[in-house]
Amino acid sequence: MATRSENTVTINQPAEKVHAALTNADYWAYIAKNLSPEPGEVNAFEATEGGAVATLFEVLPLDVLPEAVRAMISQALKVKRVVTVGPLTDNASHISYTADVKGTPVDFNGDIQLTGDADTTTLSYTNDVSVNIPFMGPAIEPKVGEALGELFTNEGQLTDTWITENL
Repeated sequence: MATRSENTVTINQPAEKVHAALTNADYWAYIAKNLSPEPGEVNAFEATEGGAVATLFEVLPLDVLPEAVRAMISQALKVKRVVTVGPLTDNASHISYTADVKGTPVDFNGDIQLTGDADTTTLSYTNDVSVNIPFMGPAIEPKVGEALGELFTNEGQLTDTWITENL
């Protein structure tokens, strides 16, 4: 059974610019390189009708993971994350993602609502975290959800920086 978590990230950039970043291959390369201390990569990027699909291979070092997770693994986690960005309509967009942590019983996915105006953009995340370990999974899932919240906050800060430097 998955645990649901919610978090909100505010970016001090217009919705139009945030959406432009999310549909730009160079933005995703920047995120993959800078989100974690160990750089990841963009495996694939596809522009779609008004949106995009980015497939990222990311590396999460042990020190960014919750202590309960670190106790069970011995190396950095390799994550395949696929982000699907819908078109921007009336300063709003629907975004979804799936993530699979290679070699572990952990996966997560979620929906993100992008809303904004001429000054700020809000990303409202609803995440589902599943840790398929008997008896321990339900105790670990909320901690993974908290770590995701921190990760998405960092991604929001990187998004603001990338837009300032590139758009």
